[in-house]
Amino acid sequence: MNKDQLAARLLATFAAELDEQVRAMNAELLALEGAPADTERLRSLFRVAHTLKGAARAAGVPLVEEACHALETLLAEARDGKRLLGPEDFASLFAAADALSDAGKQLRAGRRDLSGSPLAALHARLQRHPPATAAAVPPSAAAPVSAPPVREGGDGQVRVDAQKLDALLAATGQLLLTRSPIARRPAELQELHDAAARAAAAWSRAGQRLRLALERSGAPAPLAQAVTAMEADLRRLARDAGRLAAGAAEDARALALVSDEVADRVRRLRMRPFAEACEALPRVVRDLATAAGKEVALEIGGGEVELDRAVLDGVREAVLQLVRNAVDHGIEAPADRERAGKPRRGTVRVAAALAGDRVTVTVSDDGAGLDLGAVRAQLARRGLTVPAGERELLQALFAGGVSTRAQATAISGRGVGLNVVRAAVERIRGSVDVAWAPGRGATFTLECPPTLATIRAVLATVGPHLVAVPVSHVERLVRVRPEEIKHAEGRDVLVSSEAPVPLVALARLLPPLAARPASGPLAVLLLQAGGRRLAAAVDELVAEQEIVLRPLERGGRLPHVSGAALLGTGQVALVLNPAAIVATGLGLGPEAGVARAAATPRGRPKPRVLVADDSITTRALEQSILEAAGYEVLTAVDGAEAWKTLQEHGCDVVVADIEMPRMDGFALCEAIRASKRFKALPVVLVTALETPEHRARGLEVGADAYLGKSSFDQQSLLDTIRQLVGEEAQ
Repeated sequence: MNKDQLAARLLATFAAELDEQVRAMNAELLALEGAPADTERLRSLFRVAHTLKGAARAAGVPLVEEACHALETLLAEARDGKRLLGPEDFASLFAAADALSDAGKQLRAGRRDLSGSPLAALHARLQRHPPATAAAVPPSAAAPVSAPPVREGGDGQVRVDAQKLDALLAATGQLLLTRSPIARRPAELQELHDAAARAAAAWSRAGQRLRLALERSGAPAPLAQAVTAMEADLRRLARDAGRLAAGAAEDARALALVSDEVADRVRRLRMRPFAEACEALPRVVRDLATAAGKEVALEIGGGEVELDRAVLDGVREAVLQLVRNAVDHGIEAPADRERAGKPRRGTVRVAAALAGDRVTVTVSDDGAGLDLGAVRAQLARRGLTVPAGERELLQALFAGGVSTRAQATAISGRGVGLNVVRAAVERIRGSVDVAWAPGRGATFTLECPPTLATIRAVLATVGPHLVAVPVSHVERLVRVRPEEIKHAEGRDVLVSSEAPVPLVALARLLPPLAARPASGPLAVLLLQAGGRRLAAAVDELVAEQEIVLRPLERGGRLPHVSGAALLGTGQVALVLNPAAIVATGLGLGPEAGVARAAATPRGRPKPRVLVADDSITTRALEQSILEAAGYEVLTAVDGAEAWKTLQEHGCDVVVADIEMPRMDGFALCEAIRASKRFKALPVVLVTALETPEHRARGLEVGADAYLGKSSFDQQSLLDTIRQLVGEEAQ
């Protein structure tokens, strides 16, 4: 490494250290402002300045070194009891933290000359500070905050470039994709073993007759020996195939365990605590409250909840804007709060919690709440449509350009605040909602996934495209007959137990696709985002599985699409943004409805299939696949209901899960085989139990086919059913 390379490396290291020390400095200043004589805080701040001074000298940044030396002088006087820090001193110290932060940004951008920076102006100010005689800051001006603890060095952490983590995550995703075809190999080898075993058994029976015929005909002995050798070879082939199948199954299980562990550890590397998104909030609240003459306390909870780095960035942006709004718009002036019977000091609370596979972040305040009258007046003044409902009115706020401020200030009033929040939340595939009580405050609730790296998604086809929708936004999957679609307020709707749900053809939202006319039952995803619901019709439901999300390349951004996923089959699925789909779908008119196809004469009826599975998602998925292929489908939630349905209605083939309540798939198969009426009925087991022992058990109870869910493919299911019922492939 030459001299220039070493200097560049030292500068990059110093810039990163500068960020950490500035965060520590802000935390200590916020705590010290309420108790200016706290010697421990003063010593800690002195150490920060001293550390930065030495690091700046090593990195060759003299202006930072000199400014930190001036800070040392000021803090040493306060530490030694020669000076009591007053409001002007704290203003200088907070300004120093801001100037050092700005210097770090300039250094990271490659600008070493800081002569024109805020730090240069502040340096001169610090060098000529007069002795302070002011008393400590009165409680009315200081805002109590939950300052994060100062992180000392030597914590065993290693800095890793974010791009390296992204590359490692991409490689892990490729590992998971590679695992998928390998997981199918044991089943293929097992089929080879079964075929070899059947061939060996058939040859053994035929060989006995052949040898007897050869002996009677007086054929040479080598011919009989060849028949015997062939039988031995077939048996050996069956044994070897069985051994290979067992070994492949064991290797596939080991690979699955290792790859899952690697993927989990890589995901953890990207996970950061929610507290990091809140590091700037105490300082923001303090500065805004001081500027507005308000008294505000900040409370932070759930700091230990972990989110992916990319998600944390979006949450940080949204929460920062909401906290600024809460202090500036929500919390009233102390005198106004006293007249309303409230404490002089308002409270802003920020909290995160993990609920299932979603992270919920709330930003609440005990201020005046939302002024919907002012929003309506602002919309009317701008000549915009004024929605009658409160929910629609709130959407106008989130759309941007609307503010209840009469005049714009440096903080707010330009109508972009909540638009920033909406954009940040949608970028991380989340949703935002708000609740309020007049005079008692407002609560904004953000929901988002903890990571954008991997998601559980429902795969569906829309025209020639394969799309993926995160299951966290899928309320349920339904099959809808055209006659069940109603018409209300000029658009298609589905009637539900709660309220009619607008129905759109998803193809209408993904131009230039054209919606396929509906002539039979529709596959519909019932989506929910931010308290709103939308029914989206697709062509076919394909599967539900874990996918690795990859961002679209720059310049390739598509409306309503948040990324893409490469599947184990080699196909690429477009990952949709449910919040954007719901918002756009609800805003469309009658043209977004489902097109009806002209009725066509019915031909020969297709066989009837009975699907038994206790998972509503799996039932709906298999029902959609089979009905799309033209089959009549009956469903049951477990084996007992399936047995009852079979006796009442009959069917041509049964597709059943194994692990079900009351009666499992094995017991159902045994009951079918013991029945005189249904003894010959084909049974297909589709299950997550894929070990050789479970497969052997399935064949032992009389199943005609055994399909694993990990390698489930709709074409395999359809081909299997066609073979069992004697149909030709379409």
